[in-house]
Amino acid sequence: MNRQGLGLGAAAFAALVALAAPAHAQSSASDHAVRMAARAPVGDIQQRFGHVLVDEGRNLTLDPGASVDETREVLLRRAAIFESVQEFASAEASLTQAVQMSPSSAAAGLARGYYYMRRGRFTAALGDFLVAAQIEPGNARLRYSAGRAQSALGDYAGAARHYGEAIRLAPGEAGYYLARAEARIHLDQPEGARADYDHAIAMKPSRPVDRYFAFLGRGYSLLMQADYAGAIADFDNAIALDSGSLQALMWRGYAREKAGQIDLALDDYERAVALHPKNRLAWANLQRLRSN
Repeated sequence: MNRQGLGLGAAAFAALVALAAPAHAQSSASDHAVRMAARAPVGDIQQRFGHVLVDEGRNLTLDPGASVDETREVLLRRAAIFESVQEFASAEASLTQAVQMSPSSAAAGLARGYYYMRRGRFTAALGDFLVAAQIEPGNARLRYSAGRAQSALGDYAGAARHYGEAIRLAPGEAGYYLARAEARIHLDQPEGARADYDHAIAMKPSRPVDRYFAFLGRGYSLLMQADYAGAIADFDNAIALDSGSLQALMWRGYAREKAGQIDLALDDYERAVALHPKNRLAWANLQRLRSN
């Protein structure tokens, strides 16, 4: 079975947003919607959404005497409330008003960019992240965010460049290495991916999910390079962190097959079927190996 025969894409290595058709960066909110959102009184918000969605002691109306930063904060909080109740046009209107205020704010662009990401509008998100990066060129998170948008659009070379810039600005952030490694897997660059996974693992990420993806990803990069013993060891570590991982079980089973450990490979495929009985690939691999 070749790498493509595994049928499990490299996107399993990280929590990528689902791919969707690019959208225009232009906001769809009308000027009227923006004005109406700006006028929405806190009482109306409470009546429609309940007091639980409004922080006690805080006013969601726009005070004409407030500073730009204070007004922008209210708009961003209001947008979060609208989004939480799926009033997306109103949420976008508040975000757009926050973005359009002068002086420009990288934080507002970042907030609207991630709103666009959640709505599957990745081209629009990328535009906001890049503009925000011009406002704060030393902000590594903005470069990382641009990379996430590029990845969602399928431009992994562009994503790797943005992740590389984020790493240059914040070399101690393991998540940036994991993200670039994922892009390099998509670009069929297992050596570069392994180097990034090595960096991330050496940093000993505190979050179990980061350690899981680091071992899973490095194991896959080693599998691509036919280092089956190394791949098995990394998949062991991934499974120790997530005993029900379909990807780790399937890939360890394949690595064990290639290493001549047929009985152990059967164990992995049987376990994958037991945990994921509806997965056709797990059944196909189990039946194929049993028939040999």
